[in-house]
Amino acid sequence: MNMNLSTRTNQTAAIGSFDDFIKKLDYVGALAFIESGQTDFSPLDRLLWVGYCSSRLHDHSRARDAYLELLSDKFQDEDVPLDVTLFLAIVYLNLGQYTDAEEAALSISRESQLRSRILLHVAQKTRDETKLARYRQQLSDSIEDRLSAAAVEFSFRHRYSEVVDVYRGVLAGNVEFLSLYVYTAMALFKMGCHDRSLEALSIYSQSHPDSVVAANLKACNVFHLFDGKTAMEVLEGHSGKHSLVRHNAVVFNGGEGALRVLPGLVDKIPEARLNLAIYYLKHGEVEAASELLEGVDADSPQSHMVQGILNAELARARGGAEASEFLAKAKHHFQGVGQSSTECDTIPGRQCMASYFFLSQQFEDANVYLESIKAYLEEDADFNWNHGISLAANEKYEEGLEALLKVSKDSYKAELAYSLWLVKCFLMTNKPTEAWECFQQTEDSNVSYEILQLIGNECYKIGGDQYFYAARSFDELLKMDSYPDYSDGLMGACVGFFRHVLSKRHNGDGGDPGRTETEKLLEIVDLLDSSALPKGGKIAGIIRSSIQV
Repeated sequence: MNMNLSTRTNQTAAIGSFDDFIKKLDYVGALAFIESGQTDFSPLDRLLWVGYCSSRLHDHSRARDAYLELLSDKFQDEDVPLDVTLFLAIVYLNLGQYTDAEEAALSISRESQLRSRILLHVAQKTRDETKLARYRQQLSDSIEDRLSAAAVEFSFRHRYSEVVDVYRGVLAGNVEFLSLYVYTAMALFKMGCHDRSLEALSIYSQSHPDSVVAANLKACNVFHLFDGKTAMEVLEGHSGKHSLVRHNAVVFNGGEGALRVLPGLVDKIPEARLNLAIYYLKHGEVEAASELLEGVDADSPQSHMVQGILNAELARARGGAEASEFLAKAKHHFQGVGQSSTECDTIPGRQCMASYFFLSQQFEDANVYLESIKAYLEEDADFNWNHGISLAANEKYEEGLEALLKVSKDSYKAELAYSLWLVKCFLMTNKPTEAWECFQQTEDSNVSYEILQLIGNECYKIGGDQYFYAARSFDELLKMDSYPDYSDGLMGACVGFFRHVLSKRHNGDGGDPGRTETEKLLEIVDLLDSSALPKGGKIAGIIRSSIQV
């Protein structure tokens, strides 16, 4: 919306001060000036300015009310500009009321560039490809239409490089359009070109050093280049002034204050809903995240990633017949990002393809993508969790163990899947002692039971020295459950270890089993003596007589 300050001249001399607010882009001050009664604006002019300033401040509800009042019977005899209906359509668009926006724009029979641009963006928001193509063809080569087309490429197509080219083309002949440097910086930020984004911002900031939007975007770049603490230093003096700043302060501070700040912003800032969902997911509140994103369509790579993670978590949490449906949705979201032309060669894009293959149990393919980004994420707990399990599932146990041991989050280490894969890697790399220590350090009885079953079965299959740990495991399992297979497992493991020792002696493999092996045989004897196995005592006696003291 553009309002020419020279078109209405029925104001008093005090209007000069009002003009100063507008020229300085101080819309809060302008609204306060209007409300103070220092102007002699007509009711019509007053509402026009309230609508304009409120829109600039993103207070779209107030702008909507102002425009609706102008279009009411109260002003039917007034000279209300025809474009007010289009201004209302813009407000509806910003409020997410796309049907109302489209109806308002179409109610104006006179075609105009502004009307076409509004309908273009409604089609973009509703993801109506047919209408998008129709209204795209109606655009001219005017600067406004070129910028609208660029906005569609930015928000809908995510073709940020093309957007930068459009902005630079416009700036080449209009260097005074300083705001385009901010838009250029945003596109570069989306491309991950943070240094170049800061360069574009610096040009705008020279003329507008107090800009909250520019400071916020600069802080976002600094956050990605350095850390949250440094980003917060950029926002000093702007804290609390703008909802976007309050939102990003939560992100920069690692989620601190998320439940206090983000719920009130979900209908104002699209990223607020996503970041609140991320907060819920990180804190294990899967159902809260699901409720928050219910009915919300993914319309960006970031939202597809969050939806992918959410559906994967829902598959695990709910299980049953629903699991396959949630897994299919998760794979769809991850594959969509990983195969998109704009994301396929980015770190998040490759993470998404790895997640797609991981969920599809195509671990060899998953490892290809994970290895390609390993250098950037070697200290990341989530990466090492996924990489470790994927490597182990592909029978690369040494590498899998190395990755799993790098996982630093205690909450991750407490999960059953982590414990079982870690134990599996220890066993398959001939480290049964470390596997047994995992059992001893586990406090959760359910996890202990699963670990014992894994150690017992795997060590029995491996045989040799690991029969000893199989015997230990089946003995512990018998204490929990008198399942016949555990009795058979204990007997078989004890006999297997004894035969393994005899075989080593026969082959001259050390002759004397040594103190450690002797101690193990004595423990096997104790296990058999204390068991209720029918032949346990007899076998214990045979082993006891064979031990060389």
